[in-house]
Amino acid sequence: MENWGLEMGSPNALARAGWSRSTVKVGDRVVVEGSLAKDGSHTANAKVVQLESTGQRLFAASSQGQGQ
Repeated sequence: MENWGLEMGSPNALARAGWSRSTVKVGDRVVVEGSLAKDGSHTANAKVVQLESTGQRLFAASSQGQGQ
């Protein structure tokens, strides 16, 4: 397990994309599509977040644009 910092859109943009306060809970496993930080740190600009438990894919409302 690794801890990562993910840059995503504003709370309003995330809500419009289907996110709520309970979408991801502590301990949930996710797969993130996005761009890694250039400095090599565990930071990324998220594009799509997929919940492993349900397979649900959610747009991250970031500057990366909408995922497919």
